[in-house]
Amino acid sequence: MVSFTPTQWNHFPSIADTPRLGDDDRACLNAIRDVLARFGCLNRFGVNLLHKHFEMETDEILVEFPNEETRELVTRPVKIDLLRDDLATAYETQWHWRADESGGLTQVCNNRCFPGSPESPQHINRHVGY
Repeated sequence: MVSFTPTQWNHFPSIADTPRLGDDDRACLNAIRDVLARFGCLNRFGVNLLHKHFEMETDEILVEFPNEETRELVTRPVKIDLLRDDLATAYETQWHWRADESGGLTQVCNNRCFPGSPESPQHINRHVGY
């Protein structure tokens, strides 16, 4: 089950308080690599460092705005009500797991990508993280 909580980044530590990669982390990443290889997913999935740069409001999600011409990527908060109708067409692109009320783990989607279409070209290269 994938859940959605706009402020789900808020519980992560700030990047300034996040330890740098160590030997134990490398062992973990190697184990993840081996699992991805076993499932034939090395070219499909990867790993990222979970952290935050600022607190999110309860009605915001992070949206990536890539500019292919200038080769820049800007991420900024956007009010979720502006995107709610578009979320069903988005691809889930990044996840983490979080403890839930029952003591289990819930898979949480952090980012979404809007692939765009001829009918809706404004969504091409727009990514949403929440």
